[in-house]
Amino acid sequence: MPCVFADTEPGQGVLARLYTEEREVMAPLKRTLLGFVFAVVCASAAPLCTAVVATAADFEAQGITGCQFGNNVFYNFTYSYAPGGGTPVPGSAVTVQFSELGNQPTMPVVSFFASWDTVRGQQGDVRIAYSVLAPVSAMMYSSTLTLSGYVSDVDISLFNTSYISGAETICCPGPGNSVVKLNALLAPPNTQPGLQFQTQTDQVFYAPTTQISILKDIFIYAGDSPNQATLTRIDEGLFEQGVSLPEPTGFFLLGGGLILLAGLSKRAIGSNTNRKTA
Repeated sequence: MPCVFADTEPGQGVLARLYTEEREVMAPLKRTLLGFVFAVVCASAAPLCTAVVATAADFEAQGITGCQFGNNVFYNFTYSYAPGGGTPVPGSAVTVQFSELGNQPTMPVVSFFASWDTVRGQQGDVRIAYSVLAPVSAMMYSSTLTLSGYVSDVDISLFNTSYISGAETICCPGPGNSVVKLNALLAPPNTQPGLQFQTQTDQVFYAPTTQISILKDIFIYAGDSPNQATLTRIDEGLFEQGVSLPEPTGFFLLGGGLILLAGLSKRAIGSNTNRKTA
């Protein structure tokens, strides 16, 4: 299952004092090193997304363990589609693709492909949710939502045309229960009738974080007969800080850091013991 990294509560008396003194001296170093260990352990626990995920049904089957792509672990994925008179689109009919924007490892993209189609007043509601876990060395600081599909306005004099409206919430990259939102709307141009391809992207920035939860709610409406709205693609992009260290260098620094951490711990305990003896 995804790793959870949290501070432990100190004990009472002497142990409490030791804990406080040690934390004051070594808190920054400990967090950096433990964050590195945290990333290594989490990465080793989850399978590669590209090896186990081909459809939304596969993604959902990974459950709380999830899968790893690049620096990140994607887990707790759920998918649903509620057709209002249209054709059902099960998770097995939704293709999932993991890629990198511009071949940059710090810009992972998760894409969903299907034909969510509505015609003649029909409607549909796509809901996608999942969480993402990142190491401290590559914290996430921005997300993008892109929708692509076809909408129509057969009679440009009418107001009740087709459209596709996407809303996304990301929880909780900042302090407390902060939530950031993205929106994307596909609407037909009012200058040309007929089915038209549209795409739109929204981007949001937030405080760098190691964990987010994403919820997409995309409403598809065909408008008056004989209009049509078809969503064909959903893209979710992430932007990460920094660049991962090469593996040999990373483990060298990890080993050296743990040795230093052990030495500082012994020094802090020894200093406290000497003060008690004196």
